[in-house]
Amino acid sequence: MTSSAPRPPHEEQGDFGLGRVLSSTRGQRMLNADGTFNVRREGLPWSQAGSVYHDALTASWPRFLAWTLAVYIGINLFFASVYVLLGPDILSGAAVDQLGGRFWQAFFFSVQTFATIGYGTIVANGITGNLVVTLEALIGLLAQALITGLLFARFARPTMSLQYSSMAVIAPFNGGRALMIRIANRRRNELIEMDAQMTLAIMDGAVAGVGRRYLPMVLDRRSVSFFPLAWTMVHPITPASPLWGMSEADLRAREAEVLVLLHGTDETFATRVSSRRSYCGDEIVWGAKFRSVFDTTRSDGRVSIDLTKLDLYDVVDLPAVTP
Repeated sequence: MTSSAPRPPHEEQGDFGLGRVLSSTRGQRMLNADGTFNVRREGLPWSQAGSVYHDALTASWPRFLAWTLAVYIGINLFFASVYVLLGPDILSGAAVDQLGGRFWQAFFFSVQTFATIGYGTIVANGITGNLVVTLEALIGLLAQALITGLLFARFARPTMSLQYSSMAVIAPFNGGRALMIRIANRRRNELIEMDAQMTLAIMDGAVAGVGRRYLPMVLDRRSVSFFPLAWTMVHPITPASPLWGMSEADLRAREAEVLVLLHGTDETFATRVSSRRSYCGDEIVWGAKFRSVFDTTRSDGRVSIDLTKLDLYDVVDLPAVTP
């Protein structure tokens, strides 16, 4: 019977499941600015290397529309080539010269068949041509149903669309200092029961082979019941804080990264959604204070938020800290 060695203290800090290998990697951030992880999966066959459905749901709108256009054009180019290969007598109707040649005649006929338009200006001849039309009509129906389903799923999938301040700041707070990050909801939907978690990932050079340590950062306010405005998450830098006694140079030298994880309920879908972000040492501004994003001078008395001001800050003096 073998006994397992006790876990080093740094592993007890909670690494979010990132593991020792990723924690020991130097020279790269744990989380990208968009919340994705810096991990690649290799060794799988191309048929299993990715999920078409997942990629179609999570891709940006320009990329998704580009994929849709590529599939649409590709299918029609394929069937246009098939009609051309079947010979000049396979299609009849509109004059070839009016459509720019045989290939374009076949291409536009494919478009009409794929979309079940059926103008009747171009028709297929013979059993072979009509069998190809039958196959393309079936593929067209399936493709349109699939694209429609993906479009609906993209619109219906609940997600949290938060705008984070591009930089975190070290600002005066209650006679001392605090690290602050500001967020706002970019959508008109309402988010409720928001919970925030902040952790400092930092290289530990004191013990060989340790890699990163994950130190919890206590927030002045960890949750809010309602989130109609902007929220500035504040981590007071007290003697209990992992940032206590550290300088800007220390954070950069030890590849510090502040990991932020947010959970909330989308009131529209009554579903829990999440968002994450990270800030490296060079994305933390020392001696700065966020400017107000609120406008309370409206004639109707309502409060408005200017999201273009979310990143704006003023340079301020930090109070001296006595170790």
